[in-house]
Amino acid sequence: MQATGGTLGDVGTWTDSPGECPTGMTRVDISNVADLANAARADGSHASDPASVCYFIHDGTYQQSGTTPVMYVLRGGVDTSHLRVFVGQSRTGVVVKGRANIETGASHVQVSNLTFDLTGYVQSGSFNTLDLSDGCNDLRVDHVTFTGDCKTGANGGHVEVNGATEVVIEACIIEKFGRCGPDGHQDHGVYLASGSLITIRNNDIRGNASRGVLLNTQGGQYGTLDGVKIESNRIHDNGHADYEDGIAMNATDTGTISNVVIVHNLIYANYYSGLREVGDAFSAVLVNNNTFTLNGRLSTAENCSELNLDDTGSGASTTFNRNIIVAANRVLNNCYDSFARGYVLVDNLVQGIAPTGGAGNCISASTSADPMFANVGSADFHVQNPAAVAYGAYAQ
Repeated sequence: MQATGGTLGDVGTWTDSPGECPTGMTRVDISNVADLANAARADGSHASDPASVCYFIHDGTYQQSGTTPVMYVLRGGVDTSHLRVFVGQSRTGVVVKGRANIETGASHVQVSNLTFDLTGYVQSGSFNTLDLSDGCNDLRVDHVTFTGDCKTGANGGHVEVNGATEVVIEACIIEKFGRCGPDGHQDHGVYLASGSLITIRNNDIRGNASRGVLLNTQGGQYGTLDGVKIESNRIHDNGHADYEDGIAMNATDTGTISNVVIVHNLIYANYYSGLREVGDAFSAVLVNNNTFTLNGRLSTAENCSELNLDDTGSGASTTFNRNIIVAANRVLNNCYDSFARGYVLVDNLVQGIAPTGGAGNCISASTSADPMFANVGSADFHVQNPAAVAYGAYAQ
């Protein structure tokens, strides 16, 4: 599927363009909230629309009434070449004040070039801004802003994947979800609960109450995760308390997390750590060519660090290679017993304190050097040291 809202740029950046329907698709214009609701549900005036159709949403505010999502998508497209598309006239001009669901069975759906805004939204219990449900496949979300007031959102995420497959989340701003304080520990930017073949690419994931990206299968209660790629994102300034991170992965018991690639991301200034693992039900996790820095700098906890293992019994089958790790506090809190399970840091460029002796037995062949970032104050992490060019998010 092709993005309809612009082109990609540097890590976590892009250029937006006016929304347009893909060439050759039937275009149906949407200009009020009732029309949008009917289009999403394939109901009312849109009950007879073809499955493969492009809904062109004109600039305006689409206010949800109550807690039923405005965009409750119940019908999908035909196949990967014949989608059901919802595209905004402009990302900033189309504002949905509320939530969206792509429900079970609604596959081959694309949502592009608009904003979901939870500012002032009220709903009790757990909820997500966009829920991608079990049984859906071939879903794309691109050039979408998910925002809020850092007071709204509970026990979920701006985007949550619950069993969907072949998902792409690209060129999105994902910010300010949840309760940014002591009550928001379960409020995340992106929440992957279960599913497969999920790509999170070239997004800016920032300022969410707890984790920027959470992979948590709840010990198998939600299912498993397989084939996750987190690529070329800016993941920063997430979390407001200890154990709130840029990326956290929780895999225990039958809730396995496998075939994960985390590559070319800028992961910085998150509250407790850049990447934390809990449990040992991991296999084939590759963390290559990322830049980690300034993570844990706001925490006073003894164990805060750039990379983090929760405790003894955490970490398995994870390889860190060719990353830049400039530690605000320390590179890694402790290897614990993870080395025997294949948790290893090999050939990374490191500046800062690393554990020694048995506590550091999972770390080897590090290059100690200052990458000489171009401008940390403006979050420009291009390296100026020739010795660092083969490492980090901008590796050559």
